[in-house]
Amino acid sequence: MGLAHFFYAYTQITPAMNDPTEQELQQQLSDLDADIDVVALEKPRGDTLRLFIDHPDGVDLALCERVTKHMKHLLADFSLEVSSPGPKYRDRRNATSSETKESLQ
Repeated sequence: MGLAHFFYAYTQITPAMNDPTEQELQQQLSDLDADIDVVALEKPRGDTLRLFIDHPDGVDLALCERVTKHMKHLLADFSLEVSSPGPKYRDRRNATSSETKESLQ
């Protein structure tokens, strides 16, 4: 019985040249609504972008649809998922923002 040979290679995954950055998406979304905040951008698979957004008035399905339509140019290369990190994120951000303002006074 022969021995199995395993080959391991370390491959560093780097963003492709046409992958958008959070900053680029933030700028594009400011054309739609200046209050939309890009919280995070994930690429769980090579052809999927997961965009987390926040807005002072909250994020609902209608806003996610508006963002998806505004970013339709990305659909040629990616499957786009738009969602919110949820109200707990906004609560934490508001608390941190209040603490920062108080410490600056």
